[in-house]
Amino acid sequence: MRRSAVVRRVAARRTARRAAIAAAVAASVALAAWGGFRLVAGLPFFRVERFEVAGIGYLTRDGVRAAAGVDSSASVWESTARIAARLESHPMVAEARVERVLPSTLLLKVREAVPVGLVASPLVEPVDRGGNVLPVDPTEPMLDLPLLRIVARRAAVSRGMRVLARDAGHLLEVAPEVFAVVSEARLHGGGEATLLLGDEGLRVRYLPPISERRAREAVIALNDAEERFPGRVAREIDLRFAGLVVVRTEPAPATTEASAAEESADG
Repeated sequence: MRRSAVVRRVAARRTARRAAIAAAVAASVALAAWGGFRLVAGLPFFRVERFEVAGIGYLTRDGVRAAAGVDSSASVWESTARIAARLESHPMVAEARVERVLPSTLLLKVREAVPVGLVASPLVEPVDRGGNVLPVDPTEPMLDLPLLRIVARRAAVSRGMRVLARDAGHLLEVAPEVFAVVSEARLHGGGEATLLLGDEGLRVRYLPPISERRAREAVIALNDAEERFPGRVAREIDLRFAGLVVVRTEPAPATTEASAAEESADG
């Protein structure tokens, strides 16, 4: 019994010794491999010689390169995750991916933040759907975007701007034909919002957030009103009541020809 116990202890020591040796060998191999990788990655053969940039519209190629923080002295083996993180720290970059094309090319793919509205504070500046001001000159090219205004207490401006910008971005995504004719969006103190459409001053009143379904219902109700009441024009579409769309109209203004005909008849 004693001899059996001694044998087991000797076997356990041998097993532990073998495990330690194996771990030491594995660590040595890993260190050697890492050292070899560092040595190879630092070779001039793997220095970045070419940048390819995809997905830009507002940013320039040089601007993306600068935001990536990688120049021709860097290795193509630099962490792509770190490069992407640097790109995404730029306010105009919503998402970034970096790919290697060996031996010496980096492909930078970006998804830009999209301007969805203009704010005046007091300079006119574009904002994205999160309400963040974007470093884009609104005049080059001229941005045809709705003006976002907060008609509320000063303390509510920051949150209100995010609400309006979110709705503007949602409209741009799901109902671009509606977004295209929005000239101004306002958020009022009671939490209600108003969209001003076109040059005729058509108002759309709603409770944020506006959904795709409600936007479509507004368009359908407007078209229906134009067909059913040809002598009247819609002035307001009210979406504040669940399951109901209210269209308020007024008599259509007389045209110049009609007015002239009436004056002639009166004469």
